[in-house]
Amino acid sequence: MNKTGPKITQLSTKLHQRGVIPQIAITIILGMIASLSLPPLFIFPSILAFILFLIHASNSKSTWRSALLFWGFAFGWFTASLYWISASLFVDISLEILILPLSLFALPAFLSLFWGLAGVFIFKCGRTAESRIMYSALFISISELLRSVLLTGFPWNSPSNLVLTNDYLSQVVSLIGQSGSIFLVLISISGICFLFLNFWKIGFFCILPLLLSIAFGVWRLEGVSVTAEAEKNQRFIVRLVQPNVPQKERWKPEYKNEQIDKLLALSALNETPVSLIIWPEAAFPSIWPNAKNQFTNLAKNTLPENTQLLAGMLRFDLDKKLYNSALLFNENGHLTGHTDKHKLVPFGEYIPFRDSYVFKHLRLFGNKIDVSKGSESELLRTKDNIKLGILICYEIIFSNLISSQDRPDVIINLTNDAWFGKTIGPYQHLSYARLRAIEEGLPLVRVANTGVSAAFNYKGVILGKIELLKQGILDIPLSLQQQITIYSQFRWKILLSIIFILVLYSVLLDVIFLKRQKNKKINEWY
Repeated sequence: MNKTGPKITQLSTKLHQRGVIPQIAITIILGMIASLSLPPLFIFPSILAFILFLIHASNSKSTWRSALLFWGFAFGWFTASLYWISASLFVDISLEILILPLSLFALPAFLSLFWGLAGVFIFKCGRTAESRIMYSALFISISELLRSVLLTGFPWNSPSNLVLTNDYLSQVVSLIGQSGSIFLVLISISGICFLFLNFWKIGFFCILPLLLSIAFGVWRLEGVSVTAEAEKNQRFIVRLVQPNVPQKERWKPEYKNEQIDKLLALSALNETPVSLIIWPEAAFPSIWPNAKNQFTNLAKNTLPENTQLLAGMLRFDLDKKLYNSALLFNENGHLTGHTDKHKLVPFGEYIPFRDSYVFKHLRLFGNKIDVSKGSESELLRTKDNIKLGILICYEIIFSNLISSQDRPDVIINLTNDAWFGKTIGPYQHLSYARLRAIEEGLPLVRVANTGVSAAFNYKGVILGKIELLKQGILDIPLSLQQQITIYSQFRWKILLSIIFILVLYSVLLDVIFLKRQKNKKINEWY
């Protein structure tokens, strides 16, 4: 008999006897360790910390202790994996440095409330310690869905990202999306918990969807769905321009001309004919159309013939409202179309409660004017009638921003991660771009000021990249081959089906374990 399970439960029982403070401290540490399994580290053995936590938390003796333990684990998870956000405060040190404790600890503490709430429902619904393990998969997943939509939403570092640890496993996103992958990951972790506790049949049944997902991924990645000649005929060449401008220099007048010269020089660097040149988010260091004449003259004299330019720029409309935009120009520097960002970053692009005393008098965050929310992204069309779906900055982390009715031919993500230097943040951002490509079954191009700029095909296979904090260009012969994925067709219907099945299975396990517990007590009585 495997003695691992009894040893874990005995250790958990002793820990529960020590009081709640030591338990919270340990669960915070376990959360930090478990977060190492996220991209870009992908230290998969660290998932053992998640397993140990679930087994321990399932033995909580009260609702409030369960809530505190789940909150503590999530606090460790988010603190360790979102530390890089605070790097932005050191770009140009000012009064904003005063909010360092808030970005380091208050944000993770707030995000962890969703998991704490899940802990309440886990304890209330699960009548045995074993059944609470399965309820953990259900309610943590639901709490993550709520975190992705409430208060503008911030679905960063969801457990769903663990599907990226394996190329084959990642393909399951095309079936169930990022949201459904949360359930898959947590059900699999619950299954491993059951194996540790010697419930072999239940454990295998919980891990079976994971094994089937890998098998599906092998089929999708290895299968040949188009001939090489057909794929070649669908290609157009894009040039990714990564200027690598330090954030502290981006809006200083003395660096303006240098930045413009760099962008144009990189754009015209090779004689290789390209269809589309792409600049990152807000790359041009002036606000359109204030610098219209200057830009048009420079572009006309510099851009290669028969080439269009997609440029990230800040833009004023006729009412002097400011937008974070993507502007499409022809080879003469004339504007042919634009789209505006509509998922804005709180405290980065606009200040909630702008008129409150704190923000009026302390002048935190530096914004003199808020960026306005654009309408839902409209597709831009090249002169060859290629439809471009534009997602600016962290819009790429959200599912369902790509329309199922009017699908683009390619997703383009313009971003600027210069705020975060050489941290794990830009790599995490890159992983979300890859998820979108697989989820939607569309090729994707990501262009970042300081990197990582990259291109993916519709299966999320990387076609090339420019490393972090490197200046350069990358010409990609991009195939327009795409696939209307199961997820892109059904979206929330798939998610509701998963929740329904998991609720039924959780209730069934609760009944089974409760019956087992009663029979055990009867046997002990006799």
